[in-house]
Amino acid sequence: MDVSMIVNYYYVVFGVVSFPLNLILIFLIWTKSPISFSTYRILLLNTSINETFLIIFSFLLQMRIISAGESVALLPYGPLQIASLEVSFICYNIYNLFLCTTNLSILLSMYYRYSLICNGKCENWSLVRNFGLTWIVPLGMLIAIIIPPYDFPTVIMNTEKAYPSYELLKTYGEFGGFKATSGLVYIINTTILMGIPYLLPIFILIWRHKIFKQINEVQTHLSERTKKSSLDLVRRIHIEFEMAEFIPFPTCVIPCLIDPILTIFYVAPYRNFVTRRQRSIAVAMTVSVAPSSNRTI
Repeated sequence: MDVSMIVNYYYVVFGVVSFPLNLILIFLIWTKSPISFSTYRILLLNTSINETFLIIFSFLLQMRIISAGESVALLPYGPLQIASLEVSFICYNIYNLFLCTTNLSILLSMYYRYSLICNGKCENWSLVRNFGLTWIVPLGMLIAIIIPPYDFPTVIMNTEKAYPSYELLKTYGEFGGFKATSGLVYIINTTILMGIPYLLPIFILIWRHKIFKQINEVQTHLSERTKKSSLDLVRRIHIEFEMAEFIPFPTCVIPCLIDPILTIFYVAPYRNFVTRRQRSIAVAMTVSVAPSSNRTI
C-alpha cells in the first residue's frame, strides 16, 4: 500500500473521532459550565476552538515536508492538494498558527490555576495580557512568513536536485515551500514553533510541582472541591504531554484527540452530564428491550 494512502486513512480516522469530540466539549463548556467557571470557561473555550481549527487544517493539508538543502518543500496530500500553491502554503502557515495558539492556550490555563492556588487570585490585567500574547505572537509570525513574493520554482529545482529518484514533478506535480531556511524570518518562526513543544512541558512540570506543594503542604483558603479540580487539571495536562512524547510528527495534533476526552473526564460538570446521558440511554434501551424479551413464539 502507498504511504500517502496510509496517511490519508490515518487523517480520516483522526478527523472522524477528534472533530466530534471537540464539538461535544465546546457544547459542554458553553452550556454546562457553572458560574464559578466564568474565567476558566473562556480559557477552556479558547483551547477547544483552537484545537478544532487545528484538526480542520491538519485534515485539509495532510502535509508531507521534505528538506532539500536550503529549501523545504511542502506537499499537501489532503483535499488542499487541488488548491493553488499559494493557498496551500498560506494554509500550512495558518496550521502552524493554531498549533502555536493551542499549546500557548494550554499553558495559559495552567498558569491561571497556578495563580489561583498559589497566589489566591489571578489578576485580570495579567490574564488579559497573557491571553493577548497567545494570539499576538502567532499572528505576527504568520504575517511575517506569508508576505510575498514566493519563489516556488527554486523550491522545486532544489528538491528535484536533492531527490531525483522521487520524480516529484512527474508523480505529484508542482509544489511550494520555503525557498531558503537561512532567512531570518524562517529561523525565528521555526525556533518559536520548535521551542514551544519543549518549553511547555518544562513550565507545566514546574507549576505542577508548585501546585502539588501548595495543596499538600500549605494550608490554603481554597475549598476541597477547588483543590480536587485543580489537581485533576494538572493530571489531565500531564497525561496529554506524557502521551504526546511517545508520538513524533506529524501526530503532534494528537492532543486534539486526547484533550476533549480528558477534559470531559476530569471536569466534574461535564463528566456528570455525560454520565447522566449514558444512564438515560441505558434505561431507555432496557425499557425497549424488556417487552420483546417477554414475547413467546
